[in-house]
Amino acid sequence: MLINFSFKNCRSFYDEACLSMQATSDTEYREINTFTVSPELMPKGENELLKAAIIFGGNASGKSNVLKALAYMKRMLLFSASQIPMAEHNETFTFLEEATLEESSYEVEIIQEGTFYKYGFTICCGKISSEWLYRRAERLTRVFSRNGDELEIVDVSKDAVKLINIAPGTLFLSVGHNFNVKVAPYLRDVLNWFNNLLIIFDNDANSFDIYTTENDKYKNMALKILKLADIGIKDMSVKKDKLATVSNIKDVLRLNAERQLDPRTMGQLIQENTDLYNIDMQTDFDVFDKSGKKVGEKGVLLFKNRGFNSEGTERLLFFLGWVLAALDQGRVILVDEIDSKLHFLVADYIVSLFNSISANPRNAQLIGTAHNILLMDENLRRDQIYFTGKDKYGKSSLIALSDYKNVRKTDLFSKKYLAGFYTDLPRLGKE
Repeated sequence: MLINFSFKNCRSFYDEACLSMQATSDTEYREINTFTVSPELMPKGENELLKAAIIFGGNASGKSNVLKALAYMKRMLLFSASQIPMAEHNETFTFLEEATLEESSYEVEIIQEGTFYKYGFTICCGKISSEWLYRRAERLTRVFSRNGDELEIVDVSKDAVKLINIAPGTLFLSVGHNFNVKVAPYLRDVLNWFNNLLIIFDNDANSFDIYTTENDKYKNMALKILKLADIGIKDMSVKKDKLATVSNIKDVLRLNAERQLDPRTMGQLIQENTDLYNIDMQTDFDVFDKSGKKVGEKGVLLFKNRGFNSEGTERLLFFLGWVLAALDQGRVILVDEIDSKLHFLVADYIVSLFNSISANPRNAQLIGTAHNILLMDENLRRDQIYFTGKDKYGKSSLIALSDYKNVRKTDLFSKKYLAGFYTDLPRLGKE
């Protein structure tokens, strides 16, 4: 589970921003929207966490950049040890020339395998300038720290540490678990947390894989929700068709020609060994005669027959399976524009699944961005609502509604938001 995520000098954020999943002392919806962890992991009074947080803000205010900052942190951990120069891909604050010469920082506080961890790193000019990991036993203790080329590991002698050679652009956490050091299990814990972190941005046909796992468990769960939403889909199935063999030049040329003619008709191309496959989703609908009697079914492919299903239905199918998996497995999931092209009631229902005892018994956490301000007024606590804003210099800020003074439980948050009480809004039509 996620406790806090803070970052600095990243994309549209120059000053440090913090997304906190720690609940305030607010008692509203405490029974269903929050959960507590053991006082052994976090001090009593600070150990109540939120199940969901939704970030609101205008276009280009920085909402998606909060999620992208954590996504970059994940990529750094998973790929910094590879040939991909991830540290060089760090995106500093865009609108200040000197920002490229300053440090960017990323830090998370998490709970994994019953242990509290605090992990972070800083990057400057394509190199790791510092890195640290702490864990809480009876108190917060250091596991390792790194300052430039200087690495210190608990219970490992300086002479032994000198034998560990870490490239300037590689995180120690990414490779340290491979060494025979006592702290290796702690490094694996943090890596596994990031491996299990789900992040959904654009529509991606690879996300359809989730519907085929565990004997179609998540597909069947999704169909029940689609029925409640009255979308009309009676069944669905992932279609995987072989398109070409990489070594066959005729196959490859034919495939390229087909994609150029109409790329929208194809789903996601994936390669397995020497073969290329197309991934698509077939949605099935009942067909009736004039008397209302069912006489058959119509199968429609999401990509190949694009335009039949609404864009909202497509969007929902892309991430619904992963939402259900997160709830079932107790994972953290980030969804950008969770309300995009969806009816308000559908988006609200998805958020309510996390703010639930019965639907979320394993305390999965949802962090989403949204434009539909009606979501603010639907059973969200003040500490679950975040706003992004941007000043005249292009600097984004991230502020929780609970940080504002004189905000009452009875306030209609959406109305006050539109009135500009919480953050500056676009001044369209105003001179």
